[in-house]
Amino acid sequence: MTRVVRIAGLCALLLVVHLSTARAVAAEEAPAPGQARYLVIGSYIAEIMVALGAAGRIVGVGSGTDHIPELAGVPRIPGFRNTSAEPMLALRPTVALLAGRQTRPEVVGQLEGAGVAVQVFPDDVASLEVVPERIDRIGRLLDRKDEADALRKRFRAELDAALAFAAQAEARPRGLFILSGGGRPTLVAGADTHIALLIELAGADNVTDGIAYFKPMSQEAMLEAAPDFILVNEEGLELSGGVPVALKAPGATLTPAGRSGNVFALPGGYLQGLGLNSPKAIRAIAERVHPGLGGGAE
Repeated sequence: MTRVVRIAGLCALLLVVHLSTARAVAAEEAPAPGQARYLVIGSYIAEIMVALGAAGRIVGVGSGTDHIPELAGVPRIPGFRNTSAEPMLALRPTVALLAGRQTRPEVVGQLEGAGVAVQVFPDDVASLEVVPERIDRIGRLLDRKDEADALRKRFRAELDAALAFAAQAEARPRGLFILSGGGRPTLVAGADTHIALLIELAGADNVTDGIAYFKPMSQEAMLEAAPDFILVNEEGLELSGGVPVALKAPGATLTPAGRSGNVFALPGGYLQGLGLNSPKAIRAIAERVHPGLGGGAE
């Protein structure tokens, strides 16, 4: 009889422990009262969210966020433009912040149909004025106006310093950006892209005036463009037959940049879109294409 009582008591104790643990796990997974669960597609949006101290409220992010250490353990939504909201909804978001070029209308409809509040951030205009606007918008969303004001001021100060540094250059070399490697097609950044803008602001001339967005470039057009330097994504420096894969673009090895080997990459976080890292990107490009300016990257 005593043994039966002891076993019953032990079972009751284990049940209490199990229920307590289950409640603790459920409480940990559930959003705090009044806090939204954010799905963020777009690295420039994620950077601002993190800078405003909201990394812990992000339950899922899109591709291109590997450079943000605060989001290392957050689930990734693979692909650049998803055709289904199913993997997003599996993360149980309550709010979705989506970059315009990475968003399909049908996905927005699926998210909204499931009760998710969706905000789309247009990114089809290459202008750094969008960055302070995004900071203010996300600051209002998070109810962190003071933090947003401070972040906006810091961004403008960093941008002014980078532009002043690049403005010291006397010559304007010709350059372009080639996107390649990683199993993707080889494309160049057109004149309306954010990367073309960064090249121009760094004191160089982007040479893809006749191209819109990201498209292939013919050998004839490449030779006519005659870039003095070629900026590439990090995968573009991977060797293929002893040559950086970016230089597999038709005619690239025959350009001044290809012949001189003036081909370089920036950290991936600098080129994901116009955002908090854009001043660093401008300065890094300027230092590379205007070696006479000197100075280390800030």
